[in-house]
Amino acid sequence: MKKKNFLMLALAAVAFAACSNEDLVPVDNPGNNNDLVTDPNADAWVALAVKTPVQTRGLHNPNQEAATEDESKITKVRAIFFTANANEDAATVTADITLSNDQAGLDANGIPSGTAGKAFKVPATSKRILIIANPSPEFEKKTVSMTDQKWPVGTLYSTVNAALDDAVSDLTIAGEFMMSNAKGSLEPSDDVETSPTFGDPIDLSLYANETAATNNPLSIRIDRVVAKVRVYVTADSDAKATISDAGWILNATNKTYFPVSKRTLTWNETPANKPGARGECITPFDQYKIGSYRIDPNYGTQNLSYYNSYSSTSAPSNWNDPTTTINKVAEYCLENTQTATHNVHAYTTHVLLKAKFIPSEYGRPAPNDGTPSTDQETDPALAGDWMLINGGFYTFATLMEWIEAELKAKYADGEPATFPTARTTAYNRYLVAVGVGAIGLPPTADATAITALVDDFKNTKALVAAIAAKDRAKTVTGLTYYVGAVSYYKIMIKHDDTSAATNELGEFGVVRNSVYDINVKKFNNPGYPAIPDPDPDTPDESDEGWLSIEITPNPWTWYTQEEIM
Repeated sequence: MKKKNFLMLALAAVAFAACSNEDLVPVDNPGNNNDLVTDPNADAWVALAVKTPVQTRGLHNPNQEAATEDESKITKVRAIFFTANANEDAATVTADITLSNDQAGLDANGIPSGTAGKAFKVPATSKRILIIANPSPEFEKKTVSMTDQKWPVGTLYSTVNAALDDAVSDLTIAGEFMMSNAKGSLEPSDDVETSPTFGDPIDLSLYANETAATNNPLSIRIDRVVAKVRVYVTADSDAKATISDAGWILNATNKTYFPVSKRTLTWNETPANKPGARGECITPFDQYKIGSYRIDPNYGTQNLSYYNSYSSTSAPSNWNDPTTTINKVAEYCLENTQTATHNVHAYTTHVLLKAKFIPSEYGRPAPNDGTPSTDQETDPALAGDWMLINGGFYTFATLMEWIEAELKAKYADGEPATFPTARTTAYNRYLVAVGVGAIGLPPTADATAITALVDDFKNTKALVAAIAAKDRAKTVTGLTYYVGAVSYYKIMIKHDDTSAATNELGEFGVVRNSVYDINVKKFNNPGYPAIPDPDPDTPDESDEGWLSIEITPNPWTWYTQEEIM
């Protein structure tokens, strides 16, 4: 009768360690070869030391940030073992073990002690390992009806790692952030940088006794499966406008994720892409230099239904405050990556930022005294409304002055004129777009007729005021109407930006275990008058001139970007 085989492990779940030889955690230190198990039916022992990702490092300067205890604590660890297979997806389960705190090397509070855990046995047929810390509800649900809530022996890795659709809130419960193998595949791996097989999978070293296993713990890095975004607004507009009431939220967020997502090189990390390519590890947590980017479930097959998106008809009810100086608000989201072809607004997770952009002055036509108007619209139904027409700012009052001046010039001496009526024409287009209808301009008009025409235009104010705010915020050729002075901006989050290429692989997207800090430094211009609808045809670089932004991703890696709106 065969003996039942168990495993002792010491899990090192270090999501963030520097890209240097001294920081690579030893994967295998077999010691005395006589202690290694070669008989698939023998007792087999191995040790793991569990360490959560506490330190974070990336492109930000300084490039590391300590994770909170809530982001690092471990309440449950499933160690799932597999056979070896050239096609990793075809590897099969040999054991699925839920570790005790002692076995995982955790203290009573779920914090890694830094030492190897209590020894236990596994089947000697085990060659690879997957660590799932704080497994999500959906991951747990897949085995809830199975014996002992474990993956049955023989289950394919591709089945265990199938895409999930957990709510982000379930993955980011304080003290229960889901984490998994940082490498993006099964472990262990060759950690000798001088080796021609550096980073390639190697077999688990299984030991014949508890002592040998304890003396040679296996360390495995783990990552949180979510990304983290923070937005800071410390902006001005060079006296062009007053900026206030800023708020932000994430848009076009992913609905699905892999428990473990494969790494891939960004364009900027690929040695062949010269000039400008690093050709090397750009985050400290990609210890095998496989790539800082990841492959998510919809990496190359984008569709609007794959994302949670706000639009002009579905505005968020709550916005995050980017101006608080302490306890900065962060949003977590599923990683969202895509091929270069899909670097477009509809499929790229981005920040939706809103702010009141109140122009400092509204130009007035001659022969007025030349004093710019700074008055906002005071009608309660139109409070704060203003219009952008061919680059100039207008309230209803100043626009009426311009329309009167244009019409007088057009109908000078009672004859038709070629004098342009750009503002009048743009406003007429807007009146048509909102259903009020254009004010007709006759071929000729005397002073009395001009006065009547101007009165007709002034009377449209009440008609526009009766239109719902969401419907009057609109852009037509030459005119954009802002309701309550509110502007909306899309900030595309950059993962690995480079001046050497535009919209290449890995430039945009959010990657697990990364923190992206977005600092809005300046508002150059007003943004959209309403929340823009998802657009699969607009490239991710297209809104760059609106904001001055600095992004700092941090796994966390820490990335920063600055934006000028």
